[in-house]
Amino acid sequence: MEYNWFFSELQVHPSAEGQTDVVYGIRYRLGGDDGGGHSAFVYGLVDCTYTAGDPFIPFADLTESEVQGWTITSLGDEQVARLKVEVDAMIAEEITPTSVVMTPPWQNGG
Repeated sequence: MEYNWFFSELQVHPSAEGQTDVVYGIRYRLGGDDGGGHSAFVYGLVDCTYTAGDPFIPFADLTESEVQGWTITSLGDEQVARLKVEVDAMIAEEITPTSVVMTPPWQNGG
């Protein structure tokens, strides 16, 4: 299984702790792909905090790798592992469904 992180939005304080455009929230999507045409995603939002005096990266200089690191740190290893298990289960359900939705027989011309 290959997992990838995607970041659709960064929530930013225009001014905080003497800095501008300070990220305080990260909207993420963690996707998994089994290489056989099946994929699934989980979504979420994590908080991050900047404290005056800590190293600061200007918004324009942020990289996806840095934001991914903040996200993983904020979630913690156990939660990241749970998210991956959730993605795996969604893909397994797609491959071998345990439930399906069917049209009643009287509605499909029968």
